[in-house]
Amino acid sequence: MNREMTMKDFDVIVIGGGVNGLACASYLGKAGLKTLVLEAKGECGAHCDTSEPGIPGFLHNLHATWLITALSPAMDDLELEKYGLELRATDYAYGKTFVDNKCALFGVDLPDTFSNWEGLSKKDTDTLKIATEVFFTRLEEVLDVLHKFLFTAPDWNIMRSFSSFIEEVFGRVGIKLTFEDIQQMNGFQLLDLLFESEHVKTMIQSLSWIGAYPPIHREVGAVGAVALSPLTGPIIPVHQAKGGSHALTHALVKCATANGVKILTSCPVKKIIVEKGVAKGVVLSEKAIFPNETISAKKIVSNLTVVPTFIDLIGEEHIGTQRATSINRFLYDEQVLFGVYYALKDAPQWKSADFNEGIQSCFMGYFGGENTDEMEKYAVSLINGKIHNEVIANWFIPTLADPTQAPEGCHTSFVWFDVPPLPTKWNERKLDGFKDWDKIKFDLADSVTDTYERFAPGFKNLILDRIIYTPVDIYRNNPSAIRGNWCGGSMVPEQFFVNRPLPGILKKGGSRSFIDNLYLSNSINPMGATWLASGYLAASEVAEDMGVREQSWWQGKACQWYLRNITNIPRSLGVRRKK
Repeated sequence: MNREMTMKDFDVIVIGGGVNGLACASYLGKAGLKTLVLEAKGECGAHCDTSEPGIPGFLHNLHATWLITALSPAMDDLELEKYGLELRATDYAYGKTFVDNKCALFGVDLPDTFSNWEGLSKKDTDTLKIATEVFFTRLEEVLDVLHKFLFTAPDWNIMRSFSSFIEEVFGRVGIKLTFEDIQQMNGFQLLDLLFESEHVKTMIQSLSWIGAYPPIHREVGAVGAVALSPLTGPIIPVHQAKGGSHALTHALVKCATANGVKILTSCPVKKIIVEKGVAKGVVLSEKAIFPNETISAKKIVSNLTVVPTFIDLIGEEHIGTQRATSINRFLYDEQVLFGVYYALKDAPQWKSADFNEGIQSCFMGYFGGENTDEMEKYAVSLINGKIHNEVIANWFIPTLADPTQAPEGCHTSFVWFDVPPLPTKWNERKLDGFKDWDKIKFDLADSVTDTYERFAPGFKNLILDRIIYTPVDIYRNNPSAIRGNWCGGSMVPEQFFVNRPLPGILKKGGSRSFIDNLYLSNSINPMGATWLASGYLAASEVAEDMGVREQSWWQGKACQWYLRNITNIPRSLGVRRKK
């Protein structure tokens, strides 16, 4: 290793080149700190990648796909458009299709949502209109709370500051609920109070679910039901990127390097050096391109999840037996996906398009779970370690937003089915946990395909290729994603908001760990996702501690960029209109 890689040359080392690690490094590099990113794989962005695992020319986003980067302050602060990030959308942001051939939709344009909901429930449409009126009347207040919730250290006062808005919405539709009442409810209970249509309720439940706020859990589910419904944000910033999700990774790599950040790939870290409770540097693995090299820095940021950070890289001798025991019990058993990816010769045609053609201009949605009772049974299966007999799942057709991801006239689609990572049973088959995924994946993929066909007749005839991606494959691709978990650890009450990742792990903020000079940009609130919030928070706190946080360019707020650019983002470029 040359002289510039010596210990005194780095202010910050970021372990892991995922999008939140890259965002953190980009901010710190732009703030003038000498920053190094160490990525174990040969390329950054393990959970925000785009590849060709099957037929050449068909690009598949095996992990992050519904990009929510548009609501991030990083769009402004890091000028991600300048570095090549081009967002794409469809006319409808989200939809759920049903066996009765109806569909529930969230339109990018509010009148489209109102029109769809009118055909499902006038009462629910009126509720939505009231919420929308309150939202826009108090827009500045709502956006301020959203920014604080996502991009500052968790504090229950943030939640309480939002309670007056929620209570006003509920009060105007005849429901008396306080912030304390909501904290004691789960998402199913809250949505049952607010809406009458099962189409509307299960659509919001599904969106909450795939947003990592499972409606089955007290508090977590209630927050998801409110935050991920149009009640608190009738505009949904969900997008694809031109060329696929990996475009976000590329933009962040370009931004980081333009701001002086050094990125070393093929450099897995085997140890974080801790002396007298203070992080001092890292030791690279013998498999790294600089084998066993020691590199030190004033601050260390881990973009790995909590267990590999503290158990594998630090060890019990530095964290104590009690903390090690607690960390080893950190849950990764929810937010785990079984994926089936398809190369198609045309776009699927939903049966529910006869009810509302908007479903054909929607690049992401959900099928299965026709009512709340079915959704609850699905949740119980997951908690009990069973693969649910009925496929209730999230579907995507990215090429409706961005046709560059497939050959001309063709499309890609995939289905994400939430599953337990250590399954004990599927239908009548007894299973032996993680190791059985390779045994059942083809049969389960057939069940997913059959379900798709049920809602979109003729789908099977469109299939040119199929790729199966199990929780084991996700873990193989990124060993920090324990058991295939995609969001840095399960979103359950004991690992939620101020408790995240676990009580006692953080101090004085949202990313500073109990080990001095060691920060986390994964497994913290809100979660590792493409809004780049955990990377932003870690960068903010490192910059504060290094005395460089006050920067004239570091002023972005949640949703500012999106509200300015909503009409400029191209939509439905891959949708064929009926003549």
